[in-house]
Amino acid sequence: MIKKQQKWIALLVTFAFAWLLQVSTMPLAAANTTEKISSANVEQAPRFIEEEGDAGYQAKKKSIVPIILIGVGVVAVAAVLFLVVLKTNYDITGTWDISIHYATTEFQDYTSTWVFSGNKESGTFMETQNGNTYPGTYKVTNKKDVWFKYNDYTDTFVGKFDGKDKMSGTFSTDSYDGTWTASKKSSSTASRPAPLARPAFAAPKSKRG
Repeated sequence: MIKKQQKWIALLVTFAFAWLLQVSTMPLAAANTTEKISSANVEQAPRFIEEEGDAGYQAKKKSIVPIILIGVGVVAVAAVLFLVVLKTNYDITGTWDISIHYATTEFQDYTSTWVFSGNKESGTFMETQNGNTYPGTYKVTNKKDVWFKYNDYTDTFVGKFDGKDKMSGTFSTDSYDGTWTASKKSSSTASRPAPLARPAFAAPKSKRG
């Protein structure tokens, strides 16, 4: 919902700025000149215009309205970018499907369910795989960079949010490493019983014992 509102705000600001810029380029009505010409008769009109042109001509002053509007537009765009990008709050809490890919063929890749509990900056997690659970802790820095580690094993994960419901990164231990990707489950999906992950045939000893 928040993301949709941000898009509508950005669209509204863009249209408003375009309309104001178009209005600023429209020529102002020369009311005084129209009145003077209409008050002169037809025979005197050419000479009247010449005299007015010779005696009363002044260089047209540039309007500062376009400059003001450009400044307002820049500020508006900057505000929208701040709202959409910098104010995006990534929330790691909840249920995620995390896929592990080992850099070596010695171990088999797998996907398991992780539940992160705490707040947006730190807390604990519980991985469930094949009926077993593996607890650990996590941290989120700079509102986007993530770090988590098992309590009883050396596997350490680092990465970042790729969106509100996507994460990716790398992991390593003393003897192997690899990459991981994560997809956050919706509340309705997370409430359903998750199927057991495919057995890790050659699970690393440092983690699975």
